[in-house]
Amino acid sequence: MKNISFKLKIALWTTLLITAVCTVSITGLIATSHVMTTRETKQRLISAVERNADEIEYKNGILEIENDFLFYSEGIYFDVYHMDNGGSWQCVDGKIPFNLSSNPNNGQPVKCTPENETEYYFYDVLINFNKYEYEIDAFSGQIIKYEAGSAHDAALTPKEYSVISFQNGIDTEQAIEIALEHAGASKETAKIVNVELPGYSDRQVFSVEFTDSAPHYNSVFVRGLVLANPVTSVLGTVTKAIIYILPLFVILAAAGAYLLAKKTMKRVESISNSARSINDGKDLSQRIKVEGGNDEISDLADTFNSMLERLQTSFESEKQFTSDASHELRTPLAVIKAECEYAMSPNADGSEKEEAFVSINEQTDKMTRLVSALLSLTRAEQGTKRFRFELSDLSALSADICRSYKTEKNIQLHYNINSGIHLDMNADLIRHLLENLISNAVRYGKERGNIWVNLTEEDDKIILGVKDDGIGIKEDDLPKIWGRFYRADSSRSNSEGFGLGLALVERIAVLHNGKAEVKSVFGEGSEFTVTFFKKV
Repeated sequence: MKNISFKLKIALWTTLLITAVCTVSITGLIATSHVMTTRETKQRLISAVERNADEIEYKNGILEIENDFLFYSEGIYFDVYHMDNGGSWQCVDGKIPFNLSSNPNNGQPVKCTPENETEYYFYDVLINFNKYEYEIDAFSGQIIKYEAGSAHDAALTPKEYSVISFQNGIDTEQAIEIALEHAGASKETAKIVNVELPGYSDRQVFSVEFTDSAPHYNSVFVRGLVLANPVTSVLGTVTKAIIYILPLFVILAAAGAYLLAKKTMKRVESISNSARSINDGKDLSQRIKVEGGNDEISDLADTFNSMLERLQTSFESEKQFTSDASHELRTPLAVIKAECEYAMSPNADGSEKEEAFVSINEQTDKMTRLVSALLSLTRAEQGTKRFRFELSDLSALSADICRSYKTEKNIQLHYNINSGIHLDMNADLIRHLLENLISNAVRYGKERGNIWVNLTEEDDKIILGVKDDGIGIKEDDLPKIWGRFYRADSSRSNSEGFGLGLALVERIAVLHNGKAEVKSVFGEGSEFTVTFFKKV
Protein backbone atom coordinates (compact mmCIF):
# COMPACT_ATOMS: atom_id res chain seq x y z
CA MET A 1 0.00 0.00 0.00
CA LYS A 2 2.96 2.37 0.50
CA ASN A 3 3.69 2.60 -3.22
CA ILE A 4 0.06 3.11 -4.25
CA SER A 5 -1.01 6.63 -5.21
CA PHE A 6 -3.26 8.50 -2.82
CA LYS A 7 -6.16 8.72 -5.29
CA LEU A 8 -5.97 4.95 -5.86
CA LYS A 9 -6.01 4.43 -2.09
CA ILE A 10 -9.11 6.63 -1.84
CA ALA A 11 -10.76 4.63 -4.64
CA LEU A 12 -9.89 1.30 -2.96
CA TRP A 13 -11.09 2.36 0.49
CA THR A 14 -14.27 3.87 -0.97
CA THR A 15 -14.98 0.69 -2.93
CA LEU A 16 -14.38 -1.48 0.15
CA LEU A 17 -16.64 0.73 2.21
CA ILE A 18 -19.43 0.66 -0.38
CA THR A 19 -19.07 -3.13 -0.76
CA ALA A 20 -19.13 -3.66 3.01
CA VAL A 21 -22.16 -1.42 3.49
CA CYS A 22 -24.04 -3.09 0.63
CA THR A 23 -23.16 -6.59 1.86
CA VAL A 24 -24.24 -5.84 5.42
CA SER A 25 -27.42 -4.09 4.21
CA ILE A 26 -28.40 -6.92 1.85
CA THR A 27 -27.62 -9.60 4.46
CA GLY A 28 -29.63 -7.71 7.06
CA LEU A 29 -32.49 -7.19 4.61
CA ILE A 30 -32.61 -10.88 3.70
CA ALA A 31 -32.44 -11.97 7.36
CA THR A 32 -35.10 -9.47 8.41
CA SER A 33 -37.32 -10.43 5.49
CA HIS A 34 -36.97 -14.12 6.42
CA VAL A 35 -37.93 -13.47 10.06
CA MET A 36 -40.85 -11.20 9.20
CA THR A 37 -42.13 -13.51 6.46
CA THR A 38 -41.93 -16.56 8.75
CA ARG A 39 -43.83 -14.71 11.47
CA GLU A 40 -46.47 -13.50 9.00
CA THR A 41 -46.81 -16.98 7.50
CA LYS A 42 -47.40 -18.57 10.92
CA GLN A 43 -49.95 -15.94 11.88
CA ARG A 44 -51.76 -16.32 8.57
CA LEU A 45 -51.87 -20.11 9.03
CA ILE A 46 -53.22 -19.86 12.59
CA SER A 47 -55.93 -17.36 11.59
CA ALA A 48 -57.03 -19.43 8.59
CA VAL A 49 -57.27 -22.72 10.54
CA GLU A 50 -59.19 -21.13 13.43
CA ARG A 51 -61.55 -19.42 10.98
CA ASN A 52 -62.26 -22.75 9.23
CA ALA A 53 -62.77 -24.50 12.57
CA ASP A 54 -65.81 -22.30 13.17
CA GLU A 55 -67.44 -23.83 10.11
CA ILE A 56 -67.67 -27.39 11.59
CA GLU A 57 -70.47 -28.53 13.91
CA TYR A 58 -73.00 -31.28 14.56
CA LYS A 59 -76.51 -30.62 13.32
CA ASN A 60 -79.25 -32.98 14.44
CA GLY A 61 -76.54 -35.50 15.32
CA ILE A 62 -74.76 -35.39 11.97
CA LEU A 63 -71.24 -33.91 11.50
CA GLU A 64 -71.57 -31.08 9.05
CA ILE A 65 -68.85 -29.04 7.27
CA GLU A 66 -70.48 -25.82 6.14
CA ASN A 67 -70.11 -24.36 2.69
CA ASP A 68 -67.92 -21.52 4.00
CA PHE A 69 -65.16 -24.02 4.86
CA LEU A 70 -62.28 -23.62 2.37
CA PHE A 71 -60.09 -26.65 1.73
CA TYR A 72 -57.55 -24.51 -0.12
CA SER A 73 -57.09 -20.77 0.30
CA GLU A 74 -54.16 -18.43 -0.37
CA GLY A 75 -51.58 -21.22 -0.53
CA ILE A 76 -52.91 -23.07 2.56
CA TYR A 77 -54.18 -26.65 2.37
CA PHE A 78 -56.74 -27.98 4.89
CA ASP A 79 -57.77 -31.42 6.15
CA VAL A 80 -60.55 -32.37 8.56
CA TYR A 81 -60.01 -35.36 10.89
CA HIS A 82 -62.74 -37.09 12.93
CA MET A 83 -62.27 -39.47 15.85
CA ASP A 84 -64.12 -42.76 15.35
CA ASN A 85 -65.66 -44.75 18.15
CA GLY A 86 -62.45 -46.74 18.48
CA GLY A 87 -60.44 -43.64 19.35
CA SER A 88 -58.58 -43.40 16.02
CA TRP A 89 -58.40 -40.32 13.87
CA GLN A 90 -59.75 -40.61 10.36
CA CYS A 91 -59.47 -38.01 7.61
CA VAL A 92 -62.95 -36.91 6.65
CA ASP A 93 -62.01 -34.57 3.81
CA GLY A 94 -59.15 -32.38 2.69
CA LYS A 95 -56.60 -31.38 0.10
CA ILE A 96 -53.22 -31.70 1.85
CA PRO A 97 -51.05 -33.28 -0.92
CA PHE A 98 -49.19 -35.78 1.27
CA ASN A 99 -49.68 -37.80 4.41
CA LEU A 100 -48.80 -36.51 7.86
CA SER A 101 -49.29 -37.88 11.30
CA SER A 102 -53.03 -38.30 11.98
CA ASN A 103 -52.71 -37.19 15.60
CA PRO A 104 -53.55 -33.55 16.39
CA ASN A 105 -50.81 -31.26 17.55
CA ASN A 106 -52.32 -28.32 19.39
CA GLY A 107 -50.12 -25.30 20.02
CA GLN A 108 -47.81 -23.35 17.75
CA PRO A 109 -47.26 -24.23 14.08
CA VAL A 110 -44.86 -27.15 13.60
CA LYS A 111 -42.25 -27.35 10.84
CA CYS A 112 -42.05 -30.49 8.72
CA THR A 113 -40.16 -31.59 5.59
CA PRO A 114 -42.21 -34.42 4.10
CA GLU A 115 -40.63 -34.50 0.64
CA ASN A 116 -38.13 -32.83 -1.67
CA GLU A 117 -36.60 -31.08 1.35
CA THR A 118 -39.35 -28.47 1.06
CA GLU A 119 -40.21 -27.06 4.45
CA TYR A 120 -43.82 -26.64 5.60
CA TYR A 121 -45.66 -25.52 8.69
CA PHE A 122 -48.78 -27.33 9.83
CA TYR A 123 -51.16 -26.25 12.54
CA ASP A 124 -54.01 -28.16 14.17
CA VAL A 125 -57.09 -26.90 16.00
CA LEU A 126 -58.90 -29.52 18.10
CA ILE A 127 -62.67 -29.09 18.23
CA ASN A 128 -64.41 -30.48 21.34
CA PHE A 129 -68.15 -30.15 20.96
CA ASN A 130 -68.99 -28.78 24.36
CA LYS A 131 -71.63 -26.21 23.44
CA TYR A 132 -75.17 -27.25 22.63
CA GLU A 133 -78.09 -25.38 21.10
CA TYR A 134 -81.65 -26.79 21.16
CA GLU A 135 -84.96 -25.57 19.83
CA ILE A 136 -87.91 -27.21 21.63
CA ASP A 137 -91.62 -26.80 20.85
CA ALA A 138 -93.22 -24.95 23.76
CA PHE A 139 -96.50 -26.92 23.57
CA SER A 140 -95.52 -30.46 22.61
CA GLY A 141 -92.02 -30.53 24.10
CA GLN A 142 -90.72 -31.95 20.82
CA ILE A 143 -87.09 -31.23 19.80
CA ILE A 144 -87.26 -29.32 16.55
CA LYS A 145 -83.52 -28.79 15.93
CA TYR A 146 -80.29 -29.29 17.82
CA GLU A 147 -76.63 -28.42 17.14
CA ALA A 148 -73.32 -29.13 18.86
CA GLY A 149 -70.33 -26.85 18.40
CA SER A 150 -67.13 -25.71 20.09
CA ALA A 151 -67.24 -23.14 22.86
CA HIS A 152 -64.05 -21.13 22.43
CA ASP A 153 -64.50 -19.47 25.80
CA ALA A 154 -65.07 -22.10 28.47
CA ALA A 155 -66.19 -19.39 30.88
CA LEU A 156 -69.19 -18.16 28.87
CA THR A 157 -71.29 -16.17 31.31
CA PRO A 158 -74.79 -17.57 31.83
CA LYS A 159 -77.64 -15.11 31.25
CA GLU A 160 -80.51 -14.73 33.64
CA TYR A 161 -83.79 -16.09 32.34
CA SER A 162 -87.38 -16.02 33.53
CA VAL A 163 -89.48 -19.14 33.92
CA ILE A 164 -92.19 -19.07 31.30
CA SER A 165 -94.94 -21.65 31.07
CA PHE A 166 -97.61 -22.35 28.44
CA GLN A 167 -101.10 -23.70 29.15
CA ASN A 168 -101.29 -27.23 27.95
CA GLY A 169 -97.56 -26.95 27.18
CA ILE A 170 -94.18 -26.96 28.91
CA ASP A 171 -92.32 -24.30 30.86
CA THR A 172 -88.72 -23.09 30.75
CA GLU A 173 -87.39 -25.59 33.27
CA GLN A 174 -88.97 -28.47 31.43
CA ALA A 175 -87.41 -27.32 28.16
CA ILE A 176 -84.00 -27.31 29.84
CA GLU A 177 -84.52 -30.81 31.22
CA ILE A 178 -85.54 -32.10 27.76
CA ALA A 179 -82.40 -30.62 26.18
CA LEU A 180 -80.07 -31.94 28.89
CA GLU A 181 -81.56 -35.39 28.77
CA HIS A 182 -81.26 -35.57 24.99
CA ALA A 183 -77.60 -34.46 25.15
CA GLY A 184 -76.87 -36.92 27.94
CA ALA A 185 -75.94 -34.12 30.30
CA SER A 186 -77.13 -33.11 33.74
CA LYS A 187 -77.58 -29.90 35.65
CA GLU A 188 -74.53 -30.83 37.75
CA THR A 189 -72.15 -30.84 34.75
CA ALA A 190 -73.85 -28.36 32.44
CA LYS A 191 -73.75 -24.57 32.52
CA ILE A 192 -76.88 -22.91 31.21
CA VAL A 193 -75.76 -20.13 28.91
CA ASN A 194 -79.08 -18.82 27.61
CA VAL A 195 -82.78 -19.65 27.49
CA GLU A 196 -85.16 -17.52 25.46
CA LEU A 197 -88.13 -17.46 23.13
CA PRO A 198 -86.62 -16.23 19.85
CA GLY A 199 -88.80 -13.81 17.92
CA TYR A 200 -87.69 -15.05 14.52
CA SER A 201 -89.59 -18.38 14.80
CA ASP A 202 -93.04 -18.84 13.24
CA ARG A 203 -94.04 -20.98 16.22
CA GLN A 204 -93.55 -20.83 19.97
CA VAL A 205 -90.23 -22.57 20.75
CA PHE A 206 -87.72 -22.50 23.54
CA SER A 207 -84.08 -21.81 22.50
CA VAL A 208 -81.78 -23.46 25.02
CA GLU A 209 -77.97 -22.98 24.98
CA PHE A 210 -75.62 -24.66 27.43
CA THR A 211 -72.09 -25.97 27.74
CA ASP A 212 -71.03 -29.27 29.21
CA SER A 213 -67.63 -30.24 30.52
CA ALA A 214 -68.13 -33.81 29.24
CA PRO A 215 -68.67 -33.69 25.45
CA HIS A 216 -71.02 -36.33 24.02
CA TYR A 217 -69.80 -36.13 20.41
CA ASN A 218 -66.50 -37.39 19.09
CA SER A 219 -63.86 -34.67 18.64
CA VAL A 220 -62.72 -33.24 15.32
CA PHE A 221 -59.57 -31.37 14.41
CA VAL A 222 -58.78 -29.11 11.47
CA ARG A 223 -55.25 -29.10 10.06
CA GLY A 224 -53.74 -26.40 7.89
CA LEU A 225 -50.52 -26.76 5.87
CA VAL A 226 -48.48 -23.99 4.25
CA LEU A 227 -44.98 -23.56 2.83
CA ALA A 228 -42.64 -22.63 5.68
CA ASN A 229 -41.52 -19.53 3.81
CA PRO A 230 -43.39 -18.76 0.59
CA VAL A 231 -40.78 -16.17 -0.38
CA THR A 232 -37.81 -18.45 0.19
CA SER A 233 -37.56 -19.26 -3.46
CA VAL A 234 -37.88 -15.60 -4.35
CA LEU A 235 -35.20 -14.67 -1.85
CA GLY A 236 -33.03 -17.45 -3.20
CA THR A 237 -33.42 -16.10 -6.72
CA VAL A 238 -32.66 -12.59 -5.49
CA THR A 239 -29.63 -13.87 -3.58
CA LYS A 240 -28.29 -15.62 -6.66
CA ALA A 241 -28.87 -12.47 -8.71
CA ILE A 242 -27.00 -10.44 -6.08
CA ILE A 243 -24.10 -12.90 -6.16
CA TYR A 244 -23.83 -12.45 -9.92
CA ILE A 245 -24.46 -8.69 -9.91
CA LEU A 246 -22.30 -7.78 -6.89
CA PRO A 247 -18.93 -8.19 -8.69
CA LEU A 248 -20.18 -5.94 -11.51
CA PHE A 249 -21.45 -3.49 -8.92
CA VAL A 250 -18.06 -3.53 -7.16
CA ILE A 251 -16.29 -2.87 -10.48
CA LEU A 252 -18.62 0.03 -11.26
CA ALA A 253 -18.21 1.39 -7.70
CA ALA A 254 -14.41 1.13 -7.99
CA ALA A 255 -14.44 2.92 -11.35
CA GLY A 256 -16.73 5.63 -10.03
CA ALA A 257 -14.67 6.03 -6.86
CA TYR A 258 -11.46 6.27 -8.88
CA LEU A 259 -12.93 8.91 -11.22
CA LEU A 260 -14.23 10.86 -8.24
CA ALA A 261 -10.87 10.61 -6.46
CA LYS A 262 -9.06 11.59 -9.64
CA LYS A 263 -11.28 14.63 -10.10
CA THR A 264 -10.81 15.59 -6.46
CA MET A 265 -7.06 15.01 -6.45
CA LYS A 266 -6.65 16.93 -9.72
CA ARG A 267 -6.88 20.16 -7.77
CA VAL A 268 -4.42 18.83 -5.19
CA GLU A 269 -2.05 17.89 -8.00
CA SER A 270 -2.43 21.44 -9.32
CA ILE A 271 -1.32 22.74 -5.94
CA SER A 272 1.58 20.29 -5.87
CA ASN A 273 2.69 21.24 -9.41
CA SER A 274 2.47 24.96 -8.62
CA ALA A 275 4.47 24.48 -5.42
CA ARG A 276 7.07 22.40 -7.30
CA SER A 277 7.31 25.08 -9.99
CA ILE A 278 7.81 27.77 -7.37
CA ASN A 279 10.44 25.66 -5.63
CA ASP A 280 12.32 24.87 -8.85
CA GLY A 281 12.17 28.44 -10.11
CA LYS A 282 13.02 29.99 -6.74
CA ASP A 283 10.39 32.66 -7.51
CA LEU A 284 8.41 33.27 -4.32
CA SER A 285 6.29 35.94 -6.01
CA GLN A 286 4.28 33.24 -7.78
CA ARG A 287 1.01 32.10 -6.23
CA ILE A 288 -0.97 28.87 -6.37
CA LYS A 289 -4.17 29.14 -8.36
CA VAL A 290 -6.95 26.59 -7.85
CA GLU A 291 -10.28 26.63 -9.61
CA GLY A 292 -13.27 25.80 -7.48
CA GLY A 293 -15.43 26.98 -4.65
CA ASN A 294 -14.80 27.67 -1.03
CA ASP A 295 -13.88 24.15 0.05
CA GLU A 296 -11.04 22.53 1.97
CA ILE A 297 -8.76 22.36 -1.08
CA SER A 298 -9.25 26.08 -1.73
CA ASP A 299 -8.44 26.69 1.94
CA LEU A 300 -5.27 24.61 1.48
CA ALA A 301 -4.26 26.72 -1.54
CA ASP A 302 -4.96 29.93 0.38
CA THR A 303 -2.85 28.63 3.27
CA PHE A 304 0.04 27.87 0.91
CA ASN A 305 -0.30 31.33 -0.65
CA SER A 306 -0.27 32.96 2.79
CA MET A 307 2.83 30.95 3.67
CA LEU A 308 4.52 31.94 0.39
CA GLU A 309 3.66 35.57 1.01
CA ARG A 310 5.20 35.43 4.47
CA LEU A 311 8.24 33.59 3.13
CA GLN A 312 8.62 36.15 0.35
CA THR A 313 8.37 39.00 2.84
CA SER A 314 10.79 37.26 5.19
CA PHE A 315 13.33 36.48 2.46
CA GLU A 316 13.16 39.96 1.04
CA SER A 317 13.54 41.36 4.54
CA GLU A 318 16.53 39.11 5.22
CA LYS A 319 18.00 39.99 1.85
CA GLN A 320 17.58 43.69 2.58
CA PHE A 321 18.93 43.15 6.09
CA THR A 322 22.02 41.37 4.79
CA SER A 323 22.63 44.10 2.26
CA ASP A 324 22.12 46.89 4.80
CA ALA A 325 24.19 45.18 7.49
CA SER A 326 27.00 44.61 5.00
CA HIS A 327 26.80 48.23 3.95
CA GLU A 328 26.82 49.51 7.54
CA LEU A 329 29.77 47.33 8.48
CA ARG A 330 31.73 47.94 5.28
CA THR A 331 32.26 51.67 5.96
CA PRO A 332 33.77 51.40 9.47
CA LEU A 333 35.84 48.38 8.39
CA ALA A 334 37.17 50.35 5.42
CA VAL A 335 38.03 53.24 7.69
CA ILE A 336 39.74 50.94 10.21
CA LYS A 337 41.80 49.25 7.48
CA ALA A 338 42.82 52.60 5.96
CA GLU A 339 43.83 54.04 9.32
CA CYS A 340 45.80 50.89 10.18
CA GLU A 341 47.66 50.97 6.88
CA TYR A 342 48.47 54.66 7.34
CA ALA A 343 49.59 54.18 10.95
CA MET A 344 51.85 51.33 9.86
CA SER A 345 53.41 53.32 7.02
CA PRO A 346 56.94 54.76 7.60
CA ASN A 347 55.70 58.27 6.75
CA ALA A 348 53.36 58.50 9.78
CA ASP A 349 54.73 60.32 12.78
CA GLY A 350 53.64 59.89 16.37
CA SER A 351 50.75 62.37 16.33
CA GLU A 352 49.38 60.95 13.09
CA LYS A 353 49.50 57.43 14.51
CA GLU A 354 47.69 58.61 17.61
CA GLU A 355 45.05 60.26 15.42
CA ALA A 356 44.67 57.01 13.46
CA PHE A 357 44.20 55.02 16.68
CA VAL A 358 41.48 57.46 17.84
CA SER A 359 39.66 57.01 14.52
CA ILE A 360 39.99 53.22 14.76
CA ASN A 361 38.58 53.32 18.29
CA GLU A 362 35.59 55.43 17.17
CA GLN A 363 34.81 53.07 14.28
CA THR A 364 35.15 50.09 16.58
CA ASP A 365 32.69 51.65 19.05
CA LYS A 366 30.28 52.27 16.15
CA MET A 367 30.52 48.63 15.06
CA THR A 368 30.05 47.49 18.66
CA ARG A 369 26.89 49.57 18.98
CA LEU A 370 25.61 48.17 15.68
CA VAL A 371 26.27 44.57 16.63
CA SER A 372 24.71 45.13 20.08
CA ALA A 373 21.61 46.65 18.51
CA LEU A 374 21.33 43.78 16.01
CA LEU A 375 21.71 41.22 18.78
CA SER A 376 19.01 42.90 20.92
CA LEU A 377 16.62 43.08 17.97
CA THR A 378 17.23 39.45 16.95
CA ARG A 379 16.67 38.21 20.50
CA ALA A 380 13.46 40.20 20.76
CA GLU A 381 12.16 38.94 17.40
CA GLN A 382 13.08 35.28 17.86
CA GLY A 383 12.33 35.08 21.56
CA THR A 384 15.67 33.43 22.29
CA LYS A 385 16.12 35.46 25.45
CA ARG A 386 13.74 35.17 28.36
CA PHE A 387 12.95 38.63 29.70
CA ARG A 388 11.81 39.07 33.25
CA PHE A 389 8.50 40.89 33.60
CA GLU A 390 7.07 42.34 36.80
CA LEU A 391 4.41 44.86 37.72
CA SER A 392 6.26 48.18 37.91
CA ASP A 393 5.52 51.87 38.09
CA LEU A 394 5.59 53.02 34.46
CA SER A 395 4.84 56.61 35.48
CA ALA A 396 7.94 56.89 37.68
CA LEU A 397 10.18 55.24 35.06
CA SER A 398 8.94 57.53 32.25
CA ALA A 399 9.33 60.65 34.38
CA ASP A 400 12.87 59.66 35.39
CA ILE A 401 13.87 59.11 31.73
CA CYS A 402 12.44 62.48 30.69
CA ARG A 403 14.14 64.35 33.55
CA SER A 404 17.57 62.86 32.89
CA TYR A 405 17.54 62.98 29.09
CA LYS A 406 19.94 65.55 27.59
CA THR A 407 18.67 66.96 24.33
CA GLU A 408 20.58 68.66 21.52
CA LYS A 409 19.87 71.52 19.05
CA ASN A 410 18.38 73.55 21.92
CA ILE A 411 15.30 71.30 21.74
CA GLN A 412 12.94 71.56 24.72
CA LEU A 413 11.57 68.30 26.18
CA HIS A 414 8.10 68.63 27.74
CA TYR A 415 6.37 65.77 29.49
CA ASN A 416 2.90 65.21 30.91
CA ILE A 417 2.86 61.91 32.76
CA ASN A 418 -0.12 60.76 34.81
CA SER A 419 0.96 59.25 38.09
CA GLY A 420 0.10 55.82 39.43
CA ILE A 421 0.20 53.96 36.12
CA HIS A 422 1.58 50.44 36.51
CA LEU A 423 2.49 47.90 33.84
CA ASP A 424 3.64 44.28 33.84
CA MET A 425 6.93 45.03 32.10
CA ASN A 426 10.66 44.63 31.74
CA ALA A 427 12.01 47.99 32.88
CA ASP A 428 15.21 47.82 30.76
CA LEU A 429 13.22 47.18 27.58
CA ILE A 430 10.71 49.96 28.31
CA ARG A 431 13.59 52.37 29.04
CA HIS A 432 15.16 51.39 25.73
CA LEU A 433 11.82 51.93 23.95
CA LEU A 434 11.22 55.43 25.35
CA GLU A 435 14.84 56.53 24.90
CA ASN A 436 14.76 55.38 21.29
CA LEU A 437 11.59 57.39 20.63
CA ILE A 438 13.02 60.52 22.28
CA SER A 439 16.40 60.19 20.54
CA ASN A 440 14.61 59.67 17.24
CA ALA A 441 12.62 62.87 17.86
CA VAL A 442 15.85 64.75 18.73
CA ARG A 443 17.71 63.39 15.72
CA TYR A 444 15.06 64.55 13.25
CA GLY A 445 13.93 67.61 15.19
CA LYS A 446 14.46 71.23 14.21
CA GLU A 447 16.81 73.68 15.89
CA ARG A 448 15.08 75.14 18.97
CA GLY A 449 12.22 72.70 18.46
CA ASN A 450 10.05 70.86 20.99
CA ILE A 451 9.33 67.31 22.08
CA TRP A 452 6.23 66.30 24.05
CA VAL A 453 6.01 63.06 26.01
CA ASN A 454 2.57 61.96 27.31
CA LEU A 455 1.51 58.96 29.40
CA THR A 456 -2.20 58.33 30.05
CA GLU A 457 -4.34 55.39 31.13
CA GLU A 458 -7.79 54.33 29.93
CA ASP A 459 -10.06 51.47 30.97
CA ASP A 460 -8.22 48.66 29.22
CA LYS A 461 -5.06 50.26 27.86
CA ILE A 462 -2.08 52.50 28.60
CA ILE A 463 -0.99 55.05 25.99
CA LEU A 464 2.57 56.37 25.71
CA GLY A 465 3.10 59.13 23.14
CA VAL A 466 6.17 61.03 21.85
CA LYS A 467 5.49 64.01 19.59
CA ASP A 468 7.88 66.42 17.88
CA ASP A 469 7.73 69.42 15.55
CA GLY A 470 10.65 68.26 13.43
CA ILE A 471 11.04 67.55 9.75
CA GLY A 472 8.34 64.83 9.66
CA ILE A 473 8.09 61.78 7.42
CA LYS A 474 6.74 61.49 3.91
CA GLU A 475 3.46 59.59 3.62
CA ASP A 476 5.00 56.98 1.30
CA ASP A 477 7.71 56.26 3.86
CA LEU A 478 5.37 55.71 6.83
CA PRO A 479 4.81 51.94 6.28
CA LYS A 480 8.56 51.40 5.87
CA ILE A 481 9.94 53.10 8.97
CA TRP A 482 9.53 49.98 11.13
CA GLY A 483 11.92 48.02 8.90
CA ARG A 484 15.48 47.34 9.98
CA PHE A 485 18.12 49.71 8.58
CA TYR A 486 15.44 51.81 6.93
CA ARG A 487 16.17 55.52 6.63
CA ALA A 488 14.28 57.81 4.29
CA ASP A 489 16.58 59.60 1.84
CA SER A 490 15.67 63.14 2.72
CA SER A 491 15.02 62.78 6.40
CA ARG A 492 17.46 60.17 7.65
CA SER A 493 20.39 59.91 5.30
CA ASN A 494 22.50 62.32 7.32
CA SER A 495 21.70 60.77 10.65
CA GLU A 496 24.23 58.86 12.66
CA GLY A 497 21.77 56.11 13.60
CA PHE A 498 21.63 52.64 12.09
CA GLY A 499 17.90 52.57 11.35
CA LEU A 500 17.27 49.91 13.99
CA GLY A 501 15.64 51.99 16.72
CA LEU A 502 12.05 51.96 15.49
CA ALA A 503 12.23 48.25 14.57
CA LEU A 504 13.29 47.59 18.14
CA VAL A 505 10.53 49.88 19.48
CA GLU A 506 7.90 47.90 17.58
CA ARG A 507 9.27 44.58 18.82
CA ILE A 508 9.40 45.75 22.47
CA ALA A 509 5.78 46.94 22.17
CA VAL A 510 4.67 43.50 20.92
CA LEU A 511 6.53 41.79 23.77
CA HIS A 512 4.47 43.91 26.19
CA ASN A 513 1.11 43.06 24.55
CA GLY A 514 1.06 46.37 22.72
CA LYS A 515 1.45 48.00 19.34
CA ALA A 516 3.38 50.97 17.97
CA GLU A 517 1.83 53.49 15.56
CA VAL A 518 2.88 56.75 13.91
CA LYS A 519 1.22 59.86 12.50
CA SER A 520 3.31 62.37 10.59
CA VAL A 521 3.02 65.38 8.31
CA PHE A 522 6.09 65.99 6.23
CA GLY A 523 7.72 69.28 7.23
CA GLU A 524 5.58 69.67 10.38
CA GLY A 525 6.53 66.81 12.71
CA SER A 526 5.67 63.28 13.83
CA GLU A 527 3.78 61.65 16.67
CA PHE A 528 4.66 58.12 17.79
CA THR A 529 2.15 56.25 19.98
CA VAL A 530 2.70 52.99 21.83
CA THR A 531 -0.50 51.39 23.19
CA PHE A 532 -0.17 48.72 25.89
CA PHE A 533 -3.27 46.54 26.27
CA LYS A 534 -3.95 45.34 29.76
CA LYS A 535 -4.03 41.56 30.08
CA VAL A 536 -7.35 40.10 31.19
